[in-house]
Amino acid sequence: MKILFMSLLMGLSLYACKDDDMVDMAPPGVDFNYTPSSPVEGIEILFYSDPTEGSSPISEWHWEFGDANNSTSNKRNPYFTYTTAGTYTVKLTVKNQAGGSFEVSKTVEVAPPPKELITNIVWEFNNNTTVSKLNEGSSSPVIGDDGTIYYVEGNGSPVNTSKVVAVTDNGSTATLKWATATASYIANAPSIGPDGHIYVNTWQNANMVYKLNGATGEVMWTKGGRGASNTTPAVDTQGNIYHGSRLQSSDGGLYSWSPTGDKRWQIVNQGAFYTAPVLSKDETTVYALNTNEGKLWAVNTADGTMKWSESVGMGSGTHGSSLSMGADGTIYYTTNAHVVAITDNGATGSVKWSADVTGAAQSGVVIGPNGDLYTGAGAGLVSLNAATGGINWTYPLSTNESVPAVDVEGRVYIGATNGNLVVVSKDGILLKEIQLGDGVVNSPTIASDGTVYVEALSGANIKLFKIAVAESGPANSYWPMKGRNVKNTGQSK
Repeated sequence: MKILFMSLLMGLSLYACKDDDMVDMAPPGVDFNYTPSSPVEGIEILFYSDPTEGSSPISEWHWEFGDANNSTSNKRNPYFTYTTAGTYTVKLTVKNQAGGSFEVSKTVEVAPPPKELITNIVWEFNNNTTVSKLNEGSSSPVIGDDGTIYYVEGNGSPVNTSKVVAVTDNGSTATLKWATATASYIANAPSIGPDGHIYVNTWQNANMVYKLNGATGEVMWTKGGRGASNTTPAVDTQGNIYHGSRLQSSDGGLYSWSPTGDKRWQIVNQGAFYTAPVLSKDETTVYALNTNEGKLWAVNTADGTMKWSESVGMGSGTHGSSLSMGADGTIYYTTNAHVVAITDNGATGSVKWSADVTGAAQSGVVIGPNGDLYTGAGAGLVSLNAATGGINWTYPLSTNESVPAVDVEGRVYIGATNGNLVVVSKDGILLKEIQLGDGVVNSPTIASDGTVYVEALSGANIKLFKIAVAESGPANSYWPMKGRNVKNTGQSK
C-alpha cells in the first residue's frame, strides 16, 4: 500500500512538473522582412518571418497588412499586393502552444508605378554587310562630339568584311558617312580619343589595333602584336590607349600606344586579356583582367610596371568582361561564375566581395542612380547591392554580349537574344520590350538627350537603331553604361 501511495505521489509530481513547464515555457519571438525591398503598387510582395534566437516553438502566425480593407493572413510567409501607393504599418503576431504571444510591426513604403516609358524607333540603318553573327565583345555604338555615330560590323563572312561604320544622324533619318574594312574581324567595341579619332582592335596579329580618322575613315595607323578580342581600348585624356591581347598562351599580354602610334610599353608572355580595361581617376593606373592567370592586374600607366595583382580564384571563363569602377575606386568585373569587387589599397589589391552570378562573363557591371549594380548573366538581368554584393533581384531573360545601360530614372536597358531591347525598372519590373531584330541585341548607349543607340542582328545584317526616349538621359551615376561614357573611354572621371 505504501509503495502504491508513493507511486501515485511521484506521478502527480511529474504531471505537475509538466504543467509548470507549459506555464513557464519561454515566450515566442519573431522578426520579419519582405521582398522586393522597394515595393511598388500592384506588385506582389512576399513577407517572410523567422523565430528569433531563444524563441519557443511558434504555433500561430497572424499578419495585419494595414490597408483600407484590414487584410490579414494566418500563413507564416504570405504574399500580399497593395493596390495603392502609400505608407503602411504591417503587424505580425505570433503565439506558442502555451498561449504566450509576441508582436512586431514595421513600416512599409509602397511606391507608385514606374513613370510611363515613352519610346519611338526613329530610324534603323543597314549598311548591308553580310555577317555570320553579331560582333563579340559587348559591342556598343560610340558618339563623336559632332553627333556622328560609330559602330562595328564584326564577325563578317568572310572575316575580312568586318567594318567600322560611321553614320550621320539627320534627326529622322541616318546616312552613311563612311565604312572602313579591316584586315581581320572585329570582336570588340570601338572607342573615341580626345582628338575625335577612332580606335578599334582586331583579331589579326599584324593589325592588332587601328586608328581611324573620325571624319573620313582613313586608316591613320595600324600596329601589330598578338591579336585582340573582347578588349575595347581604354583612352586617357592625353589620347594614350590601353588594351589586351587575345592569345591564350604565353604570347599574350597588355599594350599601351601613344596617339601617334608609338608603343609606350608592352607586357607580353603573360596570357590572354579578354577584357576591356579601366583607368583610375588620376589615370596613373590601368586595371585589366588576365584570363589565363585569373588575376586582376593594376599596372602603372606611365611605364607598364606592375603595381599588384589580385587572384580571382572564383570561376573561369572571363571572356568578354567589361571592367568598370565605382566612385570610391572599387573595380568591378565578371566571370562565368561570379561578379567580383576589388579594392585598390595602393601597394596591394583585395577582394571586397564576390557574388555567385552564373554566366556573367560576357557582360559588365554598371551603376544606377541609387548606387545599385546591374549586369547581364545566364539567368537574365541581375541587380546587386554595391556594398555587399547581395543580389537584390533577377529579371529572367536570355542575354549575351550585352552590357546594360541605366537612364536618369533608374531604368535599365539590356539586349536580349530574341531581337528585343528590354527595359526594366530599378525594382526589376518589366517596362517595355522593343522588337529590333531576330537575333542578339548588343550593348545600348544612352546619349545626353536620352536617345538610345544600339546594334541588333536582323537576318544576315547588323542594323543600328535610334530609339527616342521621352524625358531621359544617362543615369546620374558614376558608371551608367559600357565604357562609362558615349565614347567608351573607360576613364574613371
